[in-house]
Amino acid sequence: MSVSDKRIEYGSDEAADKQKALREAGNINADFLEMARNVHAHLNDEISKKIFEAKIMYASTGDVGYITGLESKYRNLNSDMQVYVEKLQKGSHCVIYGAGVAGHYLAGRFKRFGVKIDAFVDQDESKGPVDAETGIKVITEKDLCENISFYCDKTIVVSYPVKPVADEIRKRLIEDIGIDEKNIRMGIFDWRNNQGQYFDFFEAKENEVFVDCGCFDGATCYNFVGWCGQKGFDHIYSFEADPKNYEKCKELLAPLGKCDLYPFGTADANKKVYFAADAFETSCIISKEEAEKRNFEGVEEIETRALDDVLEGKRITFIKMDIEGAEYEALLGARKLIMENRPRMAISVYHKFEDFVTLASLVLEMHPDYRISFRHYGFDELETIMYVE
Repeated sequence: MSVSDKRIEYGSDEAADKQKALREAGNINADFLEMARNVHAHLNDEISKKIFEAKIMYASTGDVGYITGLESKYRNLNSDMQVYVEKLQKGSHCVIYGAGVAGHYLAGRFKRFGVKIDAFVDQDESKGPVDAETGIKVITEKDLCENISFYCDKTIVVSYPVKPVADEIRKRLIEDIGIDEKNIRMGIFDWRNNQGQYFDFFEAKENEVFVDCGCFDGATCYNFVGWCGQKGFDHIYSFEADPKNYEKCKELLAPLGKCDLYPFGTADANKKVYFAADAFETSCIISKEEAEKRNFEGVEEIETRALDDVLEGKRITFIKMDIEGAEYEALLGARKLIMENRPRMAISVYHKFEDFVTLASLVLEMHPDYRISFRHYGFDELETIMYVE
């Protein structure tokens, strides 16, 4: 049975209730598999089907090898990422420079597919001798230099997300400590195909109007402008809920001119929610229970908005959502906007295991003739984007 045959009328709560139940179940069941078959029937090309099938197997078994084992022709990896894949195979060793949020993030990802992290390097001696969060040894640049014979052949991953800072660290590692530049990877920048993501699938049209849900550092807005090129663009509406990121983006996006920046999360309604604000790209909406587990440390109360309310009556041509698992609720809050404008969309579908099915099913209920495609921009299970047109 096709999605259009079983389509639930726009505006009803039945579809939302059914998919919410799937989320809360946290596992594969018959309803999920039925949805998956319907989505698979609407996929646009072979690459999308291969990615979808790999993610179904990963969702069913928890074995990330179904995704890491995809042939390169099915993954949008740039040349830097190909080197990354070669350097960080299962059983290999690495050192992560930076024992902060980004370093912990990368350590968690690497350990999941069998890479041994021998140490963090951090100039803040108070973080050592052992990292409290991960139990991994913490050394300084001086320690690294004094033990160069042990570390010289290991891959060193610089985790700092600010590129000028990361470049300066890379320079010191090469010139002052003697690390071979071939053994240095720029963690956040080489980790996924940031340049192509969201904008290498569609061709820009005249007078594009962009909605950026999850602005983070403003880079996506600038990538959008570059994608539009000489065709120009009409307007950008950008949303960033992390207070520190929002303040940075106000200054960074000002030169663009035709850009409205909102200090809200995007969701299904206008409400207040708890938010893990770490000023990194992983800042996200969390439950009250999760906030209590954290003793409310690093937790703020923020406001969310439904796109239907903020952008009522606006012409929209392209929506991007990368909001750490809040995409489903944000799409619900944009139902009217999507129904009226039929925008193209680039939606992250990896933050929750079922997103690649439930988010696709949701947009197909809004427009059964939408075409769905998937592209994968990372070398583990992260960075899968659903393109909708």
